[in-house]
Amino acid sequence: MSHLDQVQAKLKSQVPLITHMGIEVVSWDGATVQMEAPLTPNLNTHGTAFGGSLYCVAAMTGWSLVHLTLLAVGHDPSVWLVKGEVEYKTPVRGMIKASATFDEEQRQHLIKGYEQRGRVKSTVNVSIFESDQLAVKLAAVYAAMKHDP
Repeated sequence: MSHLDQVQAKLKSQVPLITHMGIEVVSWDGATVQMEAPLTPNLNTHGTAFGGSLYCVAAMTGWSLVHLTLLAVGHDPSVWLVKGEVEYKTPVRGMIKASATFDEEQRQHLIKGYEQRGRVKSTVNVSIFESDQLAVKLAAVYAAMKHDP
């Protein structure tokens, strides 16, 4: 089973809301993770994506980036969201598409902190686009530990 499949299975088995919302981890290239969710189960009263759904997709994208980065180097971390600040810039009217990337410096900080101390915090920026326009921006802090807290 690939790391991508492991993360998708973990999310679906441990966070039932993921299945209801239709959230899927669609790609991981070692630096960037992309997730998607269909609009229909995530609608608000205005016919656009519900803010809570957008936050959830963004939060799970950041979580997946941290988890996949550590899985890729042989670790099985416990990861959770510590803090998140979201900006809703424009409505999302179609497929919810989120992405997050670690540059090499962020990646090394995460891996070294985890390996040296058994725990680490890392900031992740997640973007959701509507067509080519930034619609939602999440700045979040995630923690990873070798064991559940």
